Amino acid sequence: MLPDAPHSEAGFTLLEVMAAFVIAALATIVLYQAGFNGAAETLTAARYQEALVRVQSRLATIGVLTPLQAEQLSGDDGGGFHWQLHIAPVQSNGALTLYAVQVTESFGTRQVTLTTEKLAASP
Repeated sequence: MLPDAPHSEAGFTLLEVMAAFVIAALATIVLYQAGFNGAAETLTAARYQEALVRVQSRLATIGVLTPLQAEQLSGDDGGGFHWQLHIAPVQSNGALTLYAVQVTESFGTRQVTLTTEKLAASP
């Protein structure tokens, strides 16, 4: 028969199990938090990508569907996206005018802005 553990060490097994349980619970909480943060960042990245595609599409229509003239326009794209367009003349030589074009798509507190310059016949 094995000798019994000394009486002073009798409660340590329960204490060790409880400490291991607390450590495992904390590790689980940290892992869940990291997973949720990763999912939230993935959603934000997807929304940013969608805003970028929307800005590029709107920018491509300037001078084709939207005339090149000094103006500021804005609107709602749906799905929580809002756009702003700013067109301003930069330089003119009489026959041609260079316009600065800025398109911004915003969603929540974030926004994507693209700028370019386009050349058109002077009005």
